[in-house]
Amino acid sequence: MAIIDGSNVLYWKENTLSLEPVRDVIALLEASGYRPYVVFDANAGYLVVGRYLNGQSFAKRLGLKDAEAHVVPKGQPADPYILRMARKSGGIVVSRDRFRDWKDDFPKEVTGRRLVRGGYRRDALWLDLDVVEAA
Repeated sequence: MAIIDGSNVLYWKENTLSLEPVRDVIALLEASGYRPYVVFDANAGYLVVGRYLNGQSFAKRLGLKDAEAHVVPKGQPADPYILRMARKSGGIVVSRDRFRDWKDDFPKEVTGRRLVRGGYRRDALWLDLDVVEAA
């Protein structure tokens, strides 16, 4: 499983808010044999379409099954949810965030080689999947 920090990935392409990089990450992960799961902060829908969107709404926009996208409740940080999912599933986390505030609670998920960075080079998505270690 690959847990995507959706609110982080939204800004990967030219630092401009868009669902396109999230779709691109999903496609690359699927092509690499991972099952993607996207987690968004509560305000992500407002940023994307100007109103609240739940996980099912994001899933439809991203071509995922309803259960493969989640929006954390208002006032709660997405980080611990993402890291708990990584712990429980043994999956990787796709984000540029280093989750330093959560290092003590999730040492294997934060300090291990389970955090996958990525971005765009010459308009092509890259993910640093070669650094991944098994859970």
